[in-house]
Amino acid sequence: MTLRKKLMLSFLILVLLMGSMIGYFSYQNAKNLVLENKEQEMADTINRIDISINSQVQQINRLAENVKSSQIVRAYLKKEIHTQEETEELNDWMEGLLNLISSCSDLILMNEDGTVYYSYSGCQAVNDKRRMEVYENAASNLVGDGTWTEKGSSLCQKNAEEVVTFISSINKVILAIELNPETFGLLMLNNYSTFQNQYTYLVDCAGNVLCSNKTNIYDWGDVVTKGMEKGVRRYEFNWDNKDYFACRQYNGLTGWETYSVVSTDDFFPQAKRLREAIMGLVLLAMLAAGVGIFILSYTFTRPIGRLKNAMKQVEAGDFEIQVESKAHDEIGMLIQSFNYMVSRLRQLIMEVYQQKLAQKNAELTALQAQINPHFLYNTLDSINWMLIEKGEWEISDVVVSLGDILKYSLHGEEMLVLFEEELKYIESYLCIQKNRLEDRLTVQIEIDEEAKLCFVPKLILQPIVENAILHGIEKKKEMGRIQIQAIVREGTLEIRVTDDGIGMQPDRLMRFRESIMSDEISGKHIGMRNVHRRIQLHFGEAYGLKIDSEWQKGTTVTILLPVEEVDQAKEVTEDENRNCR
Repeated sequence: MTLRKKLMLSFLILVLLMGSMIGYFSYQNAKNLVLENKEQEMADTINRIDISINSQVQQINRLAENVKSSQIVRAYLKKEIHTQEETEELNDWMEGLLNLISSCSDLILMNEDGTVYYSYSGCQAVNDKRRMEVYENAASNLVGDGTWTEKGSSLCQKNAEEVVTFISSINKVILAIELNPETFGLLMLNNYSTFQNQYTYLVDCAGNVLCSNKTNIYDWGDVVTKGMEKGVRRYEFNWDNKDYFACRQYNGLTGWETYSVVSTDDFFPQAKRLREAIMGLVLLAMLAAGVGIFILSYTFTRPIGRLKNAMKQVEAGDFEIQVESKAHDEIGMLIQSFNYMVSRLRQLIMEVYQQKLAQKNAELTALQAQINPHFLYNTLDSINWMLIEKGEWEISDVVVSLGDILKYSLHGEEMLVLFEEELKYIESYLCIQKNRLEDRLTVQIEIDEEAKLCFVPKLILQPIVENAILHGIEKKKEMGRIQIQAIVREGTLEIRVTDDGIGMQPDRLMRFRESIMSDEISGKHIGMRNVHRRIQLHFGEAYGLKIDSEWQKGTTVTILLPVEEVDQAKEVTEDENRNCR
C-alpha cells in the first residue's frame, strides 16, 4: 500500500470516528434535552391533577364539616325517636347541601349496629361486611377530620358499584361520604394528557386503581409500583422491548398516588428525522473531508514520489539526477539533503576512481623499477667478502647490517612479528647509525624474556629510534645514549625508547603530541604518526604512543600494545595478509 493510500485511509478512518462521535453525542444531547423537558411537562401535568384532586377532597372535607357542625344533624342524632317533621327537616337540609356537590353518590349516617339515620340514596339496609370494614378502618385510621378508605363496595346493599368512601364521626355516629372513582377520572381528562399515548391513573393506599384516562392499563402497573417504592418519583423501565418513563405524585390528604406513564418514543417523535439529519450532515462532512484529504495527501506525497523515482535512478547508477523542490518544509529539506548526497557520492566516486588510477600507475611504476632482492643480497654478500679479505671489519659489519635490514624489510608479508625479530632488526639499524655517528651513540637494551615472545606490528621501533637520533642525539655536542626497555604488565606490553638528547619545551611537546594524534598525511613526524595510527587501527584507541619530554633532559616514547597469544596473533596475521593480497 502506497503512502498516499495509507494517509487517505488513516484520515478517513479518523474523520469517520470523529464524525460518528460528534453525531452520536449531538443526537444524545438533543434527545436528553427534549426528554428532560417532556419529563418536566409530565410532572407538571400530574401536579395539576393532584391539585384538582385536593380541591375535590377539600370540598368533601367541607361537606363533612358542615354536616358535623349542623345543629339540625346533631339534634336529630341525639334523639332515638324522631317525628315526621324532624326527619323531613333533616332530609331537606341534607339535600340542599348535597345538591351543591354533584360528585357525591351517597352520604350515610349510621351507628355501630348498622342503623341508618340518613342516606342520600334512600338506603335502609347496609352491607354488614362493608360496614365492618368501614368500622375497622375508622378505628385504626380515623384521626382528625376523617380518613379515606380503599376502593370497595358501597355500604348500601342496593348499590352494586364500587366506591371510595370518606369516613368521619359525630360522636359515635359514622359519617360516610361515598364517591364514584370516575369522579377523579374526569379530572384527568379535563387536565388533558401531554402525549397522545400517555397513561395516567390514580391508585389508593392499597394499590387499587381508582380511575385512569385509558380503559386498558397494561400489566406493567405492578412493575411501576414496585420500581417507585421508597420515595422515588421518576422511574424508567422496559416492557415488551419498549422503553417507558413513569412519574408519580403523592397526595397527602388521601394517601393516594397519581401515576403517569408514557413511551419514550412518544417523548421524541422527531428522533428519527433528527437522526437522519445528523447522519446526512456527518456523511456530507466526510465527503468534504475526503476531498480535502485527497488533495492534501496528493500535495504531501507527490514530492516523496519524485524522490522515490530519483532514488531508483541512483540505484541504477545514475548519479547525475537532481530532484527539483521549492518547498522549505521537512520534505523540501529531505530533497535538498538527497541532492547533496547524490552530488557528494558523485564527487567521491570520481575521487576514488582517480585514486585507483593513480594507484595503478604507481604500482606499474614500482613494478618497472623493481629490482630482484636476491641480486641485492648477492651483491652485498660479495662486497662483504671483499671487505673481509681486505680486513675492513667495521665496514663489513655495516654491510651485513644493511643486508639484514633489507632482508627484514622485504621478506614475508606478515603484519605481526615476534618482538625478538623486531629487536634484531633494530640492532642492525643501530649498528649502522653508531658507525655513522662515530661512536657518539651508546645503546642500552633491557628486554624481559616474556616480552620477546609477544607479537608486535612490524617496523614499529625504527621510526621512533630514528626520531630519537635525529632530533635528540645529533643536536647534542657530547655523547648520547638511547635506552630500549620492554616489560609485560597486566596484559599489556610496554616498550620504552628513552634518549638523553636535548628534549622539548612544553609548547613544542604539545604540538608534537597533536601532530602524532592528527589524521594528516603530510607534514612532520610522518613515521611516528604512522606507527601510532597502525597500532590504533589494529588494536583499538586504548593503545598507541605516549610521549614525555623535558627540555635539556631527554625524551621518552612509550609504546602500549596488548599481549597477543601466539595462536591468536598468527590467525590475525594470516587474515590481514589475505586482506592485503
